[in-house]
Amino acid sequence: MPITKYRHLISFLIFTALSIPAGAQWQLNNEESALYYVTSKAAAISEINTFSRLAGEIETDGRATLDIQLNSVDTAIEIRDQRMQEILFEVSNYPLASVSINTDMRMLGNLSVGESRNSSVTYILNLHGMSQTLSTELKIVKLAGNKIQISSVSPIIINAGQFALAQGVEALREVAGLPSINPNVVVTFSLVYQQAM
Repeated sequence: MPITKYRHLISFLIFTALSIPAGAQWQLNNEESALYYVTSKAAAISEINTFSRLAGEIETDGRATLDIQLNSVDTAIEIRDQRMQEILFEVSNYPLASVSINTDMRMLGNLSVGESRNSSVTYILNLHGMSQTLSTELKIVKLAGNKIQISSVSPIIINAGQFALAQGVEALREVAGLPSINPNVVVTFSLVYQQAM
């Protein structure tokens, strides 16, 4: 091959490599993402809570993660936030809840902007030192060329007893002087991942 053509080939390969997003890795956009959970107490009172700090990524091999900073819990009442952190979540020992699933990178790559796809998945939830394998259905929407949204199709029910949190729930009930707190919480989420360019 003539030297000139060889140089052109090298230049083309370098340009192509630089044009592809590094590892096609997707990072969670915390500002555009949200995770809510609904608690019920005293048989008839339900309240919406959230977490303000989320992080995560989708790796090149399709492994997707979500990390929830438990000290960012927001119940709209400061003293209750503190009790949740210290009594229930025990954030000094368990600062994070994490979720991991395996995604279909080919499907993500084939989505057109504005197109959506539902996907039944199995995921691992690690919370309070306990791990459980659970399943749900997700809706994936291609918002832009470098942005996707992953959201829950239907609410997810998490039981405190599955994650060694039942004792903490009872301690919260006693501190708050409530007749009861439902050990089940209902979770919904909308997560936006942005591809590194």
